[in-house]
Amino acid sequence: MTITFAAPLVALAGLAGAVPIAMALLRERRAAALRAELDLAPPPLRTRVARPAALACAFALLGLAAARPSVRTDGQRLVRSDAQLFVVIDNSRSMLAAPSAHGAPRYRRALEFAQRLRDALPQLAAGIGSLNNRLLPYLFPTADPRAFDAVLADAYGILRPPPAPDVDHWVTTFDQLGRAGTRQFFSPGVHKRLLVVLSDGETRPFDARGVLRSLRSHDVVPVDVRFWQKNERIFRADGKAESYHATQPNELRALRGAGWQAYPESQFRAVVDAARRAVGSGPLVKATVERRQVSIAPAFALAAVAPLLLVFVSGRLPRRRSGRAGPAFER
Repeated sequence: MTITFAAPLVALAGLAGAVPIAMALLRERRAAALRAELDLAPPPLRTRVARPAALACAFALLGLAAARPSVRTDGQRLVRSDAQLFVVIDNSRSMLAAPSAHGAPRYRRALEFAQRLRDALPQLAAGIGSLNNRLLPYLFPTADPRAFDAVLADAYGILRPPPAPDVDHWVTTFDQLGRAGTRQFFSPGVHKRLLVVLSDGETRPFDARGVLRSLRSHDVVPVDVRFWQKNERIFRADGKAESYHATQPNELRALRGAGWQAYPESQFRAVVDAARRAVGSGPLVKATVERRQVSIAPAFALAAVAPLLLVFVSGRLPRRRSGRAGPAFER
């Protein structure tokens, strides 16, 4: 368990609490000189320091709260040291297609599939990337499932990032997948590399055998999962269909004939089995992952109320007179 600060420099505002301490010391110095002249007994120490100390404490607690502290609890999990998973999700506009205006579009089904696949292979560090006419990473393989979930929920988006400028830039190309083995999408030293592609398959024609050879030369095993139905359309917010019509994707049978492992989205268990065959078994190592992070700034802000109440209450209490009498004055 560790305590982290999102804005540590803001905590310096708590140094403002030194001001009432300095003023109290200066006032006490003058009061002590006056009491010595009048031969008066000093008041109790707690009376002299309670209010400035309470103010300083309140400033310090508010400064800590402003720095936005949080408690992070880390844990460990066993992950494969020789194998990793990289999930590539097609983010071209055709992934908006759905069977009906209220049906789940292709991209949403792909996101759910990716989440289920990550949960089914917990011992593999997993990364995420996007594919249109270029292949770009969102997240490099990590053992932390929270990071994977956050990217699926917040980072992925249709045409985000957009395709590179091209004559036919709205069309996805699988030629880019060959770069997965050469662009350090996987960690160095990992020799069992699983690349799962979630796409509708509406792509440019490509050399399936050539891409497969390129991937295998870098120890990458590709698995294609198809999200496509013939009658799917792209629907606007008002429920009306656009002019888009599903085009015939690359046939799964043709991909399998070229040596690919290719499945429709309905065969989730077959995809998991293929993934497990691809990576086999191997050594496990302990990896540190962040399990939970909880903000404790409200606790510091609430704690600052106590010394402030002490200052308010002590200022309203009647002062007790000193038991020692001063010198008598003759008329």
